Amino acid sequence: MAKEILKLRKEHVNFKKLLDMLDAQLDLLHQGEDPDYQLMTDIIYYLIEYADTSHHPREEAIFSLLLERDPNLVQDVAEITRQHNTIAESGARFHEKLESIINGESEIMQLQEIEAPGRLCITTLRAHMDKEEKGLFMLAEQLLNNDDWKKINVKTRPKSDPLFGTNIDERFLSLCRQLGQAACKNTHDSK
Repeated sequence: MAKEILKLRKEHVNFKKLLDMLDAQLDLLHQGEDPDYQLMTDIIYYLIEYADTSHHPREEAIFSLLLERDPNLVQDVAEITRQHNTIAESGARFHEKLESIINGESEIMQLQEIEAPGRLCITTLRAHMDKEEKGLFMLAEQLLNNDDWKKINVKTRPKSDPLFGTNIDERFLSLCRQLGQAACKNTHDSK
């Protein structure tokens, strides 16, 4: 039932598209130009809202069963779980900074106060996804059986993806258009 791993890999591809967009906005900021803070905020919000509440819990359910199959993976699984927590915390802090800029609540921030945490989020997420894909995902495909995948599916009913799914959340329409998704254009152009 490598279908679940395939879905997680596809989500990683989508996350990487968003990280590329975020990286481009940080490049603008670094060059002294005005980035699209709303776009940056929407990207981080999506990563917090969807990745941290749906994607990561599914991964952790998979890794928990994987650990039952191979107890020697305890350090790898613990490290990935720590990374999930770190990613959630750093993403939330970065989101707060961006929100305060958009809402005009912050005093003028230094370039590094935005760029450094943004770059850290990007670097951390990319390294994290690479580690999962080259390690635990491959092992899960090899070691987990159909009963394991059934348990995972019962345990973690995935919620609909609010950006890359069939029903785009209103908050993400602008981001969706920037991504150039045909489904978004077909579904929401009349709004």
